[in-house]
Amino acid sequence: MADTFEFDPFDPTYFDDPYPSYAIMRRDHPVHRREVPEHRVWPHYWMLSRASDVNDALADWRTFSSARGTLVDTDISLLPPNMFNMDPPRHDELRSILSRVLTPSRIAGLEPTVRDFAQEMIDGWKGRGSFDAATEFSQMIPTITMCTLMGLPREERTRFLKWNLDTLAGADFTSPAALQAYGEMEEYWTGLVVERRRERTDDLISQILHTDVGGAALSDQEISGFCSLLHDAAQNTTMNLITNSIIALSRFPEQRRRLASQPDLWPTAVEEILRFISPVQGLARTTTRDVEVSGVTIPEGDQVLLLYGSANHDETVYPNPDTLDLDREVKFHWTFGHGIHYCLGNAVARLETRVGLQTLLANIGDFEVDETSVERNQLVPTRGVAHATVHFEAVSA
Repeated sequence: MADTFEFDPFDPTYFDDPYPSYAIMRRDHPVHRREVPEHRVWPHYWMLSRASDVNDALADWRTFSSARGTLVDTDISLLPPNMFNMDPPRHDELRSILSRVLTPSRIAGLEPTVRDFAQEMIDGWKGRGSFDAATEFSQMIPTITMCTLMGLPREERTRFLKWNLDTLAGADFTSPAALQAYGEMEEYWTGLVVERRRERTDDLISQILHTDVGGAALSDQEISGFCSLLHDAAQNTTMNLITNSIIALSRFPEQRRRLASQPDLWPTAVEEILRFISPVQGLARTTTRDVEVSGVTIPEGDQVLLLYGSANHDETVYPNPDTLDLDREVKFHWTFGHGIHYCLGNAVARLETRVGLQTLLANIGDFEVDETSVERNQLVPTRGVAHATVHFEAVSA
């Protein structure tokens, strides 16, 4: 019988609710090949949807390589080099630099900044009884955090956010707008690195510049790539995580009210929210050999999209996975990946999400998202939200 199943993670038809398609894939098409019309690099790619298969692929970097990029059908030679798109040994050398400078104390020190800025934003619109969860709250929290970590001027945050949206919020990561933004960023980072070499500060860029690599010296391209990585990764995932969390808490009002009244729920709640939302829905790898997955042979040199969002909703791992259950003990999820590329910024994202939501709930209480206002702009790699209007009872100053 012919395979008539259809799922295209780049088709807006699937942006609102991909989970029914994921469930069908896990059951009937766990290794699904999709052709790419008018492809740029790969004429097709494969999708892995079962948690066990996603986990095994992430753990096996020798077979599922990142060296040709983690974005579907994208020519990474057009993008700044960074460790996302590298395998060991260079990946490990660069990762060790960031792990040494992104310390627990540095991350913990961000909390007052995040809380104060979240409060500042809320104070600006709580008197009117509505706000855009994306543009008036969630997008700005990680942008300010990124400015703090990298020692960038806050007054330029609108430009930094525009660069992020131009490079990562669309369907083509090498579009003219994306490449222009990368060019502008490279010029900016080059000037910034010159400044930091001349005058050392305590921000991440200075720390990276003055850290002993232990292998080959950092090239100017790699330093610029570090800046681009920190700029993009620090903003994109978390802004969409927070917006989607607000939407989810609107859809599950009892869970929201419990969270507002029972602060002891936060540790488990954050992990369940991370699992449920899965802000990064999928990243790609390239096979370095023929490999069999769930009875299907994927040839050497093919691109494979690992669906984190499907793994996090796999019913063999999580009962009733499409329900937000703040009592659920989530001991493991794939929101930040797995293996050598496990997200180094996971603690920052957890802090921003927790503090942002805590501050929001403390200020506006009950709220409701206008579902007709929700505008999604992406599913893969990130479950992007461009707009989502939230209504609540206005709070007088």
